[in-house]
Amino acid sequence: MSKKKNKFDLTHMVRDGFVKEGETLAFLSDPKFTCTVKKMPDHEYKVEYKNEIFTVHAMAQKFLGQEPPDHASRWLRTTTTGKTLYELWQTSLDHSEAA
Repeated sequence: MSKKKNKFDLTHMVRDGFVKEGETLAFLSDPKFTCTVKKMPDHEYKVEYKNEIFTVHAMAQKFLGQEPPDHASRWLRTTTTGKTLYELWQTSLDHSEAA
């Protein structure tokens, strides 16, 4: 296992099946603001908003208009399950510890 497993990493979350490429994420406070999980040429995953590419942190910062007061993954949720990226991340940590 990677030593960075406890650090939020969208790429690992996609590869582990907790988030899907092309999945739409919505801003928690205002669901009309959405972005899409996109694979980069270097095989990493980031989010796309209006044809611009962002990290999850930068996307939360853009939607909030300020530095996120809590972990950026708490501000984006999937439109399919309604779970925040933070919830999915914690679930992925639980699964990796059980393995």
